[in-house]
Amino acid sequence: MLYTIKDILSEPVLKGAVLLSGKKKITSLSIESVSVIEMPVEDFVREKELVLTTAMGCGSNSSFFLSFVEEIYKSGAVALAIAVGRHVQVIPQEVIAFGKEKNFPIIQLPWEVRFSDIIKMIYRQINFSQEEAIRINDHIQKQLLQLFLNNQTIEEALQLLSNHFDAAILLFYGKDLIVPVSSTPVNSVSEIWQLLESDSITNPTTIHKNNHYKFQIFPILTISKRPCYLVLEITNTGTLQPWSFVQQHATNLQLWFQKQETLLSNKKKEKEQFIQLLINGSWENKEQLMEKGISLQYELNLPYVCILGQPEKVYEKQKWNGEQLTMALYEISSDIAKKLHRKIIHAFLQGRFILFMEVVNNDPNRSANELLDHFDFYIQKGALPLFSWGIGENHAGLYTFHEGYKDSLTALEIGRNYKGPGTRSTYANTGILRVLSVLNDNPEVTEMMHTIMGKVASYDSDKGLDLFHTLAVYLKNHSNVSQTARELSLHRQSLLYRLKKIETLTGRSLNDANDLFLLQLCLQLWTLRFNQWGELNKTAMQKADVKNKRR
Repeated sequence: MLYTIKDILSEPVLKGAVLLSGKKKITSLSIESVSVIEMPVEDFVREKELVLTTAMGCGSNSSFFLSFVEEIYKSGAVALAIAVGRHVQVIPQEVIAFGKEKNFPIIQLPWEVRFSDIIKMIYRQINFSQEEAIRINDHIQKQLLQLFLNNQTIEEALQLLSNHFDAAILLFYGKDLIVPVSSTPVNSVSEIWQLLESDSITNPTTIHKNNHYKFQIFPILTISKRPCYLVLEITNTGTLQPWSFVQQHATNLQLWFQKQETLLSNKKKEKEQFIQLLINGSWENKEQLMEKGISLQYELNLPYVCILGQPEKVYEKQKWNGEQLTMALYEISSDIAKKLHRKIIHAFLQGRFILFMEVVNNDPNRSANELLDHFDFYIQKGALPLFSWGIGENHAGLYTFHEGYKDSLTALEIGRNYKGPGTRSTYANTGILRVLSVLNDNPEVTEMMHTIMGKVASYDSDKGLDLFHTLAVYLKNHSNVSQTARELSLHRQSLLYRLKKIETLTGRSLNDANDLFLLQLCLQLWTLRFNQWGELNKTAMQKADVKNKRR
C-alpha cells in the first residue's frame, strides 16, 4: 500500500490546500520522503520526495521562480507545495503552466499551515503505509504458498498477483507465455517479446510506452537457467510496485518452476534411457517396448530414418554448454517437426544428437535432407553451432532403430573423415568409402599404399608441385591430357613432365589399365587416411618420407 499525493491532499491538515497542476498523476505518484527547500536547490532534493517551500528569494520575479521550480522538477521530486502569504503573494502563471505541461503536481498551501505538522503527518502515514504494505505482501506470500501446496496451477498464482497489483500480468518462461486464468489482456505482448529477445535483461527494468502505460519487467532465475520474466503492465494512472515486493512474489513463483523442471528432468532422463534401449536393440518384448513408447508419447509403429548429428567445436563461434545446446536442439527440432508435420524421437547422448524422423513416401533421404535444410537455417543465424550429419537407411519393417543408428553412425564418421566437418553424409553414398575403410585396416594393403604413394607425398612436401592433385584430376578426366591441362591451367608439356614424374616415383605406368586401377585405389586409400578435411596431412607425409628414406 503506497502513500500518494492524493492521500496527502485528503488529510485534514491540508484542508485549505489547492492543487494547481498534475491532477492526472496524483493517484500514481507515491511519496517516500519530505523536505523543506529554499533557493538554491543544488543536490538537496531526492527522487520521490515531496518538497515544501516558502519560495523565499523569488519574490515577484517570475523568471527566478520558474527556474527554482524547474530545478526541483529535474531533481526527481514527486511534487512541490508552496506556502503563499509572506514571501510569495501569488504563484506566477508561468510556474502553473510549467506544472501543467510536465504533469507535475504543484500545491498552493495557506501560510498558516505549519511545515512541521505536514512533515510529522507524512512520515506517520508513510510508516503506516509501509507497515500495511508489508502485512499485505506477507499475506499474499502465504496465499501463494498455500496454492502451491494445494497443487494449484501457476496460472492461478498469477491471477492472485494480478488482483493484488491491480495490473495486467503475464509470465514469459522460455518461449512459453503464461497468463492468469482470467486476466486483463496486455496491450502489446509481441512488443514485449521482441524486447526480451533483442535485449538481455538481467536486472529489474521499467519500460515506458507513449505515456499511456508502462511495463515492469522482473527477470527470474530458474534451475535450468531458462530465461524467465515476470511482466506487470501498469496504466498511466496506476502505481509502480516496489521491486522488493515484486521480487518476493517472483521468488515464490520459482516453486512452480522447480517442480516443473524436476518433472521435465525426470521425463528427459526416462526418454534418454528409452532411446538408448532403441539404439542398442536390447529389448526383449516388443509389446512392452510399444507400451513404454506410448507412455512417452512415441509412435513406434511408423517408419523412421535415423539422423545423427555431431556439433563441431572447430568452427564454433559461440560457447555452448551441454544444457544450453540440448535445450536448443530439443526446441528447434520440435518446431521443425511441427512445421513438416512429422513425428520425431530425439535425444542428445554422449555428445551427439540422435534424431529418428518419420519417413514419408518411402523416401528417407529426401525426408532427412528436408529437415536438415531447416537446421541449416538455425545454424546460419547462430542459434546452433556447426553440425556434421550422418543419415542412415530406412530398413524394411518396424523396430529397426538400432540398425538405422549404426548406419547413421557409419555415415557420420566416414563423412567427417573424408569430407570434413559441417557436411552431410548418407549411408547409401558411403559405399565406396566403407570398402576403402575395410581395405585401410588390412596391413598388406596399407604397405602397398605407402610403397606406391609415399614417394609422391615426400616429393610434394619438398617441391610443392602437388602431384597428388595432378593425378586425381588426370584420373577424373579418364587420362585425357588436354582436358586435364585446361582444368589445371597448365601448359601441355608441364603436365606431361608431371605425369612422367608420377610414373617414376610410383613405378607404375599411366598407360597400363591395371596400373591405373592400382594408382586410383592407392590414391583413394591415401586420401581417406591422410587427406582429411580437403588438405594433405603434413604429419602423415613426413612419416611416409622417413619410411621411404629408410628403404
